[in-house]
Amino acid sequence: MLAEVGFEAVEIRERFDPFLGTSKEKVARKFRVTGVNVYGAKR
Repeated sequence: MLAEVGFEAVEIRERFDPFLGTSKEKVARKFRVTGVNVYGAKR
C-alpha cells in the first residue's frame, strides 16, 4: 500500500499487540488485531 503512493524501501520494523493488558485483549486476539511500526523512504 505504501509503495503505491511513492514510498521505497518499505519494511515492517516491529509487530506488537496494541491491546495487551487491556479489557479488549481477548477480542483483539479473536480478530487477530496487530500493531506494526513501518519504515518507508520517499524520494
